[in-house]
Amino acid sequence: MPDTEPAARVSISPRVVRNVRIGLVAVVIVILLLIFAVPRAQPPPATLANPNEAFVDRAGIVSPAFAREWAGALLNDDRAEIVIYVDRKPPEGDLASWAIQTATDWKVGASKNDTGLVLFVFTEPRIARLDVGYGLEAVITDARARQLLETHLAPAFAAGQYERGFDALIFGIRKEIGGDDADSIHARAAAARKSDDVPWTTTVADAFRRTPRMVSATTRNFLEGGPGERFVVLVFVSVGLAIAATGVAVAANTLWRFAQVPAAVRMRRSRGAGPSLGKVAYEIVVGVFLFGMCFAMITLALLAAEGFFTRQGRFSGAGSAIVWPQSPR
Repeated sequence: MPDTEPAARVSISPRVVRNVRIGLVAVVIVILLLIFAVPRAQPPPATLANPNEAFVDRAGIVSPAFAREWAGALLNDDRAEIVIYVDRKPPEGDLASWAIQTATDWKVGASKNDTGLVLFVFTEPRIARLDVGYGLEAVITDARARQLLETHLAPAFAAGQYERGFDALIFGIRKEIGGDDADSIHARAAAARKSDDVPWTTTVADAFRRTPRMVSATTRNFLEGGPGERFVVLVFVSVGLAIAATGVAVAANTLWRFAQVPAAVRMRRSRGAGPSLGKVAYEIVVGVFLFGMCFAMITLALLAAEGFFTRQGRFSGAGSAIVWPQSPR
């Protein structure tokens, strides 16, 4: 009878077990430090109550009739939900954080695919800040928001003609998001509701394009959140990074195997031996499939992160602020 070799046994040394235990303990310690040891960021100051109108003028720079007329027009705009808030002095502390938190608390644009815009005007320091909702960031960029303020608002405000400045800015915003007549409003709203017509490639591209904003919003949620919120963020980010790392490793291995195909073919032709082409092809197909799975999961994770961290009427800091010139005396 032919000799048979005993099956190889895989043994794990005590040193390996000890190293694994040390690694797990280190991971737990790092997680606990991130949750409890990282200083909690001071949340923005308390915001105002949700305004019951789209045009709130607490400084009295426009007539009540003008504010009422624009409030009704802004609330009936199907393309975007625009809120204008005017006061004499800004709140104490960081104005940007306050404005972002206020616009988010008001849920401006939550019912219209996050197409919200909030214009904050403070008369004594002559500050005008336009905060752009998540759904309009691609249309009104930070640079474009500043141009709108400087072109339409600042000249009229500098001359003390506030109503003319508001008129010019609102019409400028409406032109940016698609016309200013009723027919174009409803046509654009109907087109926006046809979500099935949007190519999947556009959805994927938008998810990756908005990644910087999502990272900023996730970081802010982690720093301002409590232990429970921080744990959820860490789990979400860890799973996402693990999937991304797996996808990169699979892609690198697949490309390496694909690069070996010409050499394998030459070896089979010249020597009649070498790596099995069928096995190499199988590994390439499996690698492409696994990479596609990782890519799909990362895309779904980004879309989920959008919904959890930056959607539902939330503002992530897009927009701009200006100080308009003082009126000549």
